[in-house]
Amino acid sequence: MKTFHVCGIILWAGMGLMAQSRSVVRSGSFEVGGFVGASYGIDEFRWMGGANVTYAANKWILPYGEFSYFPGIGRKQSRTIPGLSQPVNINYNIPLTDFHGGVHIRMPIREFPIVPYAVFGVGMIHAPSRQFNVNVEGIQVPFTAAASTDPAVNFGGGLRYYINQRVGVRAEAKAYKPGGQFKETFGKVEFGFFVQLR
Repeated sequence: MKTFHVCGIILWAGMGLMAQSRSVVRSGSFEVGGFVGASYGIDEFRWMGGANVTYAANKWILPYGEFSYFPGIGRKQSRTIPGLSQPVNINYNIPLTDFHGGVHIRMPIREFPIVPYAVFGVGMIHAPSRQFNVNVEGIQVPFTAAASTDPAVNFGGGLRYYINQRVGVRAEAKAYKPGGQFKETFGKVEFGFFVQLR
């Protein structure tokens, strides 16, 4: 009976070592995932979330597409107000949606399950039209933020942790640089999961 137990333990340990020897960083695999986090605009941190899909062209290069929703990003515009001699700066918050494509550049460390990566993307950021009142020198002035869809680039980096060959988690920090109507750079920090489909 003892011999049977010892053989079973050796077999179980051997299977575990074989499983760990298989690379978790693979080429030719699709991934889908979701994430939540916080964005930082002009004023404060605000929650955000989204989802993405990637394809591993090889062990290092993962092209991806991503969608993010930012409930509130701080913005600032300079406007001329009737009755005032100089333009005033108007600070406000507006939700944004982001869709972009880019690439994750993984830097695998042999068979270590934690993999750092750099990320770069290009896409479009959409801001809906919003109407609200702003306080200018004690006077409530109606203000309209026009809808806009502007190009944006983003860049940053993160860490992936491969729990096994199918599932992992990641943490990422990114900066966005919009063009068009809004020029302010804003950032986001996110935490998410991913599933390798094959």
